[in-house]
Formats: sequence, C-alpha cells, structure tokens
Amino acid sequence: MPRLGKMQKELLKSAQSKAATVIYPFTKEGLNIPKGLRGRWTYAEPEKCTGCKICERVCPSGAIEMIECRPEDFKTKTGFRPICHFDRCVLCNQCAESCPRNVIRLDAEFEMAFLSRDDMVIY
Repeated sequence: MPRLGKMQKELLKSAQSKAATVIYPFTKEGLNIPKGLRGRWTYAEPEKCTGCKICERVCPSGAIEMIECRPEDFKTKTGFRPICHFDRCVLCNQCAESCPRNVIRLDAEFEMAFLSRDDMVIY
C-alpha cells in the first residue's frame, strides 16, 4: 500500500469535517458579525431630536444635512431633522457619538447595495 503524502492526509481529514464556509447570501446563519459593527445610518427616535445640528457640524465627510420638515410628519419638535447622504458617509460614528440625545445610530446592517444615488439618501 502506497504511503500517503501530506496533501492526501489533509484532503482525507477535511473531507470528513464540517464545511468552513457559509452559503451567504442565501443564509446568514453562521456569519461571524463582530460586536460593535458600524453599519447603516439610522435616525432612531425623531421625537427626541432637538435640531441642535451638532451631527451636521461634526461630520467629517459632510454626509449629514439638516432639512426643514413639518413637525407632524416626522414627530420632531423643532421642524428640522437630519438626513444622511450615504454615498458620502465614511461610517466614522462621529455623528452618533456627538448626538446629545442618542437619536442617530449606526446599526449592524452591513448589506448596503444601492441601485442609484437617490436611494443612498437616508431619511
């Protein structure tokens, strides 16, 4: 019987073990998503927003813009709310860290493919 080389031994060992990869994007089960992942920008609790514009001032890429809106439409007290131009966002989390009311957050959503630039404006 011929001796097995290192490659054949490794092949036999891996053939008997469980798969090391995940069938992504068909299933997200088994993905190793790190805690604290900076993903999609969200305007979490609009009723808490004071319209202070700190998020707009601290954004290094100029991705956040405060727009005027009707308070009853967006549940804001001030008539202003931030929007994010996600095509400019560098996911630095500076807006979320600077927000005194924790209104802005970066959630763990990492699938961010867009078909047009207009879709990248997050309200």
